[in-house]
Amino acid sequence: MNRKIVLAFFAVILSFACALQSRVVYASGEDLPPARFTLPAPDSAQVQKYLGLKEMEPFTIENIKAKLVIIEFLSALCPQCHANAPVMNKLYKMLQEDAGLSDVKLIGIAVASEKPQIDAYRKQFKVQFPIFMDETFAISASMDGVATPTTMIISTKDGKVLASHVGVIKDFDAFVKELRASAKK
Repeated sequence: MNRKIVLAFFAVILSFACALQSRVVYASGEDLPPARFTLPAPDSAQVQKYLGLKEMEPFTIENIKAKLVIIEFLSALCPQCHANAPVMNKLYKMLQEDAGLSDVKLIGIAVASEKPQIDAYRKQFKVQFPIFMDETFAISASMDGVATPTTMIISTKDGKVLASHVGVIKDFDAFVKELRASAKK
């Protein structure tokens, strides 16, 4: 292979890897399309109750009984997603305990992961929040093919992405500050 082509290929790969590692801290969601995808039916009555859904059937973000939903796009085999799992667990626990954020729900969307992988991920990281499968990449594609992990704060009123964070959340307090600001809007 031509040396210039090989170097160009590696430069592209390196750029992509660096982009995934970089933090886009609390960027506005204005560049992202609204969350208008359909999620699969909840896998338990507990998940149905948590999300305030009327039926055990496929649903949209707008069907969730909350003002905001935080979506964690993840992959069960992604090392950065593994690093972010404790942050998401901490966030989920905080949402359960903080009366000021009682109208916010947290879900995960597993991109490029099969059920046994997600089950192992849930067990390994003691994940309690619901995780929905994106087996066909339809959800990820509808959000412009998000990288993993990506955390979005979304209005359930209209599916608008209010804020987005790519990569591991390293400043939990800053993320919570952005979440509280979004909840006041």
